[in-house]
Amino acid sequence: MRITSHKANQFFSLVLKVLVVLAAVSFIWYKVTNDEAMDFDRFVQILTEYRIFSFFNILVLIILTVLNWYFEILKWQNLSAHVRENSFKAAMRESLASFTAAIFTPSRIGEYGAKCLYYTRAAWRKIVFLNFLGNTAQLFATYFFGIAGLLFLITSLDLALPVFNIIMVSALLFAPFMLYVLMKKFRIRIKGYSIQRLEESFHNVSEKIRWKTLIFASIRFLIFTHQFYFLLLQFKVDVSYPLLISAVFSTYILASIIPTMIIFDAFIKGGFAVWIFGLLQVPQIIVLTIVLTVWILNFGLPGLAGSYYVLRYRKSKHAIA
Repeated sequence: MRITSHKANQFFSLVLKVLVVLAAVSFIWYKVTNDEAMDFDRFVQILTEYRIFSFFNILVLIILTVLNWYFEILKWQNLSAHVRENSFKAAMRESLASFTAAIFTPSRIGEYGAKCLYYTRAAWRKIVFLNFLGNTAQLFATYFFGIAGLLFLITSLDLALPVFNIIMVSALLFAPFMLYVLMKKFRIRIKGYSIQRLEESFHNVSEKIRWKTLIFASIRFLIFTHQFYFLLLQFKVDVSYPLLISAVFSTYILASIIPTMIIFDAFIKGGFAVWIFGLLQVPQIIVLTIVLTVWILNFGLPGLAGSYYVLRYRKSKHAIA
């Protein structure tokens, strides 16, 4: 009976892994070939026209993508050290596999559950919190550079923004901080978690781990935003560095305030990017091409790489304390 049950579990585990990979690959393929704002043939044509496929450009873009994920993996290796010592290889496996599982889930919820599978049940609560801490650090880096970029862009261009737009954007930007204050004041709980409990968990993590997490998140942000900037240069956008990089920072912070599935990330960023770079007279088609290229490099390729680890996952082998 136990043998039959074990074989059934193995079968269902295999089916689940295959379904996760198929779903991830299907979502990536759909995004690349059916983008609502960009025809795929037109996308390839523009990349070819501006020689984005040259050896030098591909080399630089791939290096930046690898560096982006290198620091994401380092960030998780650093965080998971709070539970157990993790090798870089193990952290890479956990990061990429969980990312693949998160592609088709809202706000990357699947990432939390997938990472837990690599640890014993007793450590799951800590893993969920550490993953939350890593994502919060990334959001903090986005807010820090993004607000600086927005302020520089607004003051440099002397924009006459409607009062309603200013109030709406300000409210969205400060919503997380207002939510934090309200939850703490009225002791509001979300699925059993209170701000006080989160703060306790935060202080239980060593200061060294917290600072390294923030540093890695900041480096990551600067890497993928400069990847965007590099593409702007290849598309012959003749605007000064401070204005261009401020526009990139602004795009990422505005896109970050809207929770969404990874598959729609390019669509959200594309909308904000078209608006922001329109202020700098950058053609819409160029902006959308860059946004989709960055999405493929930093989301599509890692999602496919993570499929390998999803298929090779074995609970008895990886779920160790």
